Amino acid sequence: RQYLPSTQDILRTRVKTTGIVEINFTFKDLNFRVFDVGGQRSERKKWIHCFEDVTAIIFIVALSEYDQ
Repeated sequence: RQYLPSTQDILRTRVKTTGIVEINFTFKDLNFRVFDVGGQRSERKKWIHCFEDVTAIIFIVALSEYDQ
């Protein structure tokens, strides 16, 4: 029997990343380049290289980390 993840399963998926990870996708004829730059202090120096020709910045944070 094959497992098919639900939308909630996908939304709750987390992969720990280090360095800069680039994800490319297309939606309605628009090309998107998303960079996961990691939030750890040691990773922050690498962010500046991701900001050339940027149109928008989206910050995503875990609600579980609020007020810690």
